[in-house]
Amino acid sequence: MSDALDKVTSIVATTAEYMRLMENAPPLNASSLDAPYKQLLDFNGYVLGGMESKYGVQFTTWQWSYDRGGLVCGHYCDNNYAAAKKDFALRAGLVPEEKQFTTEQLIEIYRCCADTMTSDIPLTCEQEERIEEIQTQITEMVPDYAERMKAAIEQDASQQQVT
Repeated sequence: MSDALDKVTSIVATTAEYMRLMENAPPLNASSLDAPYKQLLDFNGYVLGGMESKYGVQFTTWQWSYDRGGLVCGHYCDNNYAAAKKDFALRAGLVPEEKQFTTEQLIEIYRCCADTMTSDIPLTCEQEERIEEIQTQITEMVPDYAERMKAAIEQDASQQQVT
């Protein structure tokens, strides 16, 4: 019950955040844009736009054209605000890409944490708490981690049978 409540609370907080931004954002004006996007973020030649639709808010990141009159190289994130923010931060250079873990890397870290917790390695309470915090953080970052874990385990099992 607590997990479900935490998830709902997180969704509500995220939705409130981007809806506040949408309410206060100016229109995104670009010659190459014919949809009613609003400009949520603009930094270092990149822009994050949001457009309300019947499916919620649709998020897209673009690069400004050389004269800042048009938009090019759009990355469409549908209604995934977290993915849009991450994409914007990476493209605009706010967060170095090499400092980000891929989803596959996060799943492997989660697996290593789980293996460590169930092994005979002696751990202090503090170490166990840190490992649990890491696992919790990964589950928040990768909502479908359980399915991905299962697929990774099945792939490992099938590779072991081949060798």
